[in-house]
Amino acid sequence: MDSSRVYGNVKTFRTPEYKPESPSSLPSGACRCPHWHQLALKLRCAGLILLFLSLIGLSVLVRFLVQNPPIAKYCVSTQENRTEPTGGSTMLMCPRDWHSYRDKCLFISQSSGPWSEGLTDCSVKEATLLFIEDEEELKFIQDLLKSKEYQFFIGLNYVPAKKMWKWINGSILNPDLLQVTGKAKEDSCGVISKTEVFSETCFADNRWICQKK
Repeated sequence: MDSSRVYGNVKTFRTPEYKPESPSSLPSGACRCPHWHQLALKLRCAGLILLFLSLIGLSVLVRFLVQNPPIAKYCVSTQENRTEPTGGSTMLMCPRDWHSYRDKCLFISQSSGPWSEGLTDCSVKEATLLFIEDEEELKFIQDLLKSKEYQFFIGLNYVPAKKMWKWINGSILNPDLLQVTGKAKEDSCGVISKTEVFSETCFADNRWICQKK
């Protein structure tokens, strides 16, 4: 046999070369988003969570307010034995044993003494001796005194240097308002009864009427 070389069809196998996978070969569900887009998506999700929590907190607050409505607190000063408004006074409240008239509270004393003692007693009560402002008030005072047999000092005294009657607030007595009967001289003070206003020595023993607003 000839030692001849026999050539046959030999199928050669070559190792395939490595080629990078093209983008078209990626799975269809793979994320192709850039990094900043993913970060924005996370921030949006966090914002939605915060909004949801805020809504829950708001609903809890509304429920609490509905169940516990705020109560308005008013500071009201109360006084014992408040008197009924009289003489056109509206909702005026006065202490015990005081009478209301317009914007005044009037006190008729049960004790007596000179004019100066009445002045001091009224001051202790944070008031002054009465001064009458018009004819209507004069009538109201005299109506209060109808059942009383006493006469009362008011905040009126005579100033001999000027020969005039003055109220303790410094105003001059209007003669058209009331006429003071009797002699006016030094140390004369005004006194009121259920029928008239007259001059009396300031050292006389009388009761008095206080007022405060």
